[in-house]
Amino acid sequence: MKRQSVRDIVESLNDHDVLIRLNTFLLLYFGWIGFTVLYDHLKSHSRDVTYLLLKLPFTSYHFVVSTLDLTREVFPLYLLMKGIYYIGFSGSIALTVLFVLLYKRDLQKADELALGYLITYSICGTVYTFAHVYAPHYVYHLPGFYPDRTYLTQQEFVLPSLHNTVAAFNIIILWKYRRELKAKLIIALNSLVPFATLLLGHHWIYDALSGIALAMVVGKMVEGRKIHVPSAFRNVNVSIIKHATMLGFLAGGFLLILAMTMPKP
Repeated sequence: MKRQSVRDIVESLNDHDVLIRLNTFLLLYFGWIGFTVLYDHLKSHSRDVTYLLLKLPFTSYHFVVSTLDLTREVFPLYLLMKGIYYIGFSGSIALTVLFVLLYKRDLQKADELALGYLITYSICGTVYTFAHVYAPHYVYHLPGFYPDRTYLTQQEFVLPSLHNTVAAFNIIILWKYRRELKAKLIIALNSLVPFATLLLGHHWIYDALSGIALAMVVGKMVEGRKIHVPSAFRNVNVSIIKHATMLGFLAGGFLLILAMTMPKP
């Protein structure tokens, strides 16, 4: 069964349409990483509206600290939530793309997934540009957190939560295959993301709820839609696209490591 799965993925990597869509996902990833770097120059124009959120229930210091302390007391739960959180964003995207595009070779769902990511990044990026809310651990200066040290840690990217929007949207796309074991496991991973973001103090409950609501709206917007591939790309030799894809993955990995390790000036 495992050999069959690997064989299916390898065969997909020889499919012209699959490779074009795989590169589309890479471009979307580069676009978002680019925005996180650019945001350093934009956030001075973004309005801090955290004070409005703090007027709502479940945002008090006591609630946030009690939730985090309770999670830390159950050490296996704490480790699980940390693993889910750090796998959550990039990992859930990678696994969903792998399953839908490379394993199932479902071009329709892959197109919906790519369009959904594009809309999600665009909406969240626009919101963060004009208004932002700081994360709970940043607001209450919780020990063990190191905000704003690298480009991967943007404490203003919380409402709506991109983590939770993407996770919920992945579930919507994967729901078609919910009876299959592999899909069930990826759905389970995505389902745990909201709990991880809340229990670890990375997000407010309203971040998660707004993210899930946004995912539902985006899911309706992209349902049944397809990406039009220009004829010029269809005429490109498969081997050229495969080389471009390999370079894209190497560049993506390099950018991720850079974003995780490069300190902000």
